[in-house]
Amino acid sequence: MKKILFLGASGYFYDAALYAKSIGLYLIAIDIQPAEKAIVKTIADESYMMSTTDFDSVYKLCKEKEIDGIYAGASEVNIPIAIKLTEKLNLPYFATLEQWKMCTNKDIFKEKCQKHGIRVAKTFDINDNITFPVVVKPTDSNGSQGVSICRNRDELEISYDKAISFSNKGKVLIEEYIPSDSVIIHITIIDGEVFYSGMSDKKSKKIIDNGPPIMALQLFPSTHEQEYLDKVHDKVVSLINDEKILNGPIWIESFYHEQDFIFNEVGFRYGGSLTYYPVEFYYDINQMHLLINQSIGNPLNEFKTKYNSAKNRQFIYAILPIQINPGTIKEIIGLDKGLEVEGIYKFVQSLPIGTTVYQSGTTSQVFGYLHIIGLNQQEIKNSITNFLNIVKVVSDNNDKNQIFTIWKEYNHGE
Repeated sequence: MKKILFLGASGYFYDAALYAKSIGLYLIAIDIQPAEKAIVKTIADESYMMSTTDFDSVYKLCKEKEIDGIYAGASEVNIPIAIKLTEKLNLPYFATLEQWKMCTNKDIFKEKCQKHGIRVAKTFDINDNITFPVVVKPTDSNGSQGVSICRNRDELEISYDKAISFSNKGKVLIEEYIPSDSVIIHITIIDGEVFYSGMSDKKSKKIIDNGPPIMALQLFPSTHEQEYLDKVHDKVVSLINDEKILNGPIWIESFYHEQDFIFNEVGFRYGGSLTYYPVEFYYDINQMHLLINQSIGNPLNEFKTKYNSAKNRQFIYAILPIQINPGTIKEIIGLDKGLEVEGIYKFVQSLPIGTTVYQSGTTSQVFGYLHIIGLNQQEIKNSITNFLNIVKVVSDNNDKNQIFTIWKEYNHGE
């Protein structure tokens, strides 16, 4: 029996853990959280209270347990650790450090895009004669951390220092602000073959005035899908081939502005809202299953043969982040009943009972991601409304429902 190590045991890993066990893998999970907050520990064959960032201890555990594969989910903290571990242990992994660097450093990604004729936002140096407004962000962060929109030099100076504080490398990117919502392009690479895996329109909004815009709603398929396929996709395939990427999921955020696609950033992973769900819904490829099989050296040809570009095209698929106000989560009411609402496809819970939430205005205030399917936007609206009428989250400092959505700002997705 092959053994797989999970770097993390939160709810984000639960579906993956069930799959790993379903294909006969021996599951070992590590996490610094107890089982109440690290639910995978309740079903793992073995689990340990261990930090995933303690490289030496994790490496020692891998040697002792004769681990055959490592899975890090969508974590931008744990994936580079997994890469280093698998390289040292001579185990398969979907990414190399060089590829990971390109996909997590915004400067490098922009250079690669320009090389392949893909448009990117104009960038500035702090001492340039800058045309405002601009976006200021760390070159190597995620989750909208350290991102600010600046309309003058005073705001830029403040935001520049803020962005540096969120950058491990102390590097900041200043680029023109594109006044458009974004589109998210999903791609799956299997044994070097590139499979287009869908595209969504992403609506963004601020939770708090001084916070960054964060995702309010994603809708599949994008209204710009065919235009992207006609104009840009071949260039993206060329970029991926040039980087010698052989396996794994990729998402790309691009702004659609003035009839053009302006690329912003890339993730060499599936999205944190578990975007492998809509990819499988529309294309019959489960990117999480792909990563687990790749990590233990299983052949991947069955994923290529399952690819279906015509599946479920009559449906709209929405992903709605559900936010939560500050406080410590004391009780979750009605979730099981809420999941029975017609049209609710999945719910990815981010924050368990006992989590303390702060007013950050970032994705750290997301209680969970609701996945919904419907034949039209009215059905999507109805499912969301019915779910929110049932589910309630109570904190230790308030007996009222603490969850909210910034989706309402978009008139229920329209």
